[in-house]
Amino acid sequence: MSKDITDRQKELLKFIVTQIREYSMPPSISEMAKFLQVKSKNAVAKLLDSLEEQGFIKTSGKARGIEVLNSLGDSLVKGLVAVPVMGNVQAGSPHLAEEHIEDWINLPQTMVKGRRDVFLLRVRGDSMINAGIFENDLVIVRPTKEVKNNDIVVALLHDEATVKRFIQIKNRSYLKAENPDYKNIYPKEEWMVQGKVVGVIRNLE
Repeated sequence: MSKDITDRQKELLKFIVTQIREYSMPPSISEMAKFLQVKSKNAVAKLLDSLEEQGFIKTSGKARGIEVLNSLGDSLVKGLVAVPVMGNVQAGSPHLAEEHIEDWINLPQTMVKGRRDVFLLRVRGDSMINAGIFENDLVIVRPTKEVKNNDIVVALLHDEATVKRFIQIKNRSYLKAENPDYKNIYPKEEWMVQGKVVGVIRNLE
């Protein structure tokens, strides 16, 4: 980072980067003014001008028209989509799913096929290992209630979520484990599909 950048400029730049990563869009002038605790939008504009002159950002003149650049002047977020990590989901017995956002991860648009409604869940348990889903992996989930036989889904049973393979036989459906050490789940009461697993990000630690 340039030696000429001031602490105030650095503070604003980090805020812009964080906002883009978390919300897939840069902050507005008003949001930046609120973050910096200044009343004057001109003060924000001067900081942005300085950052642009030093090659840290590029502005388009439009609302939220800010791109963060690398040392080559290329956009750091081009081709990426910020996807939220929505807590844990059990690949074993059903387990309560944390509904708050734990983190955001930038994924290539090709991985999520350009969709912006997908989310990530961290897997706990090993009931899906034969489907290539292991402990601490992240599954990419597309929200939908419309799934087909053999789809891997996130199902909600009594406010608890689990990853399993959806099996439909005639008018009967159940949730199949992909590990012989686990029993399949035959829900006796109302349950619902939260989404379809469309990808897996392997935990290599």
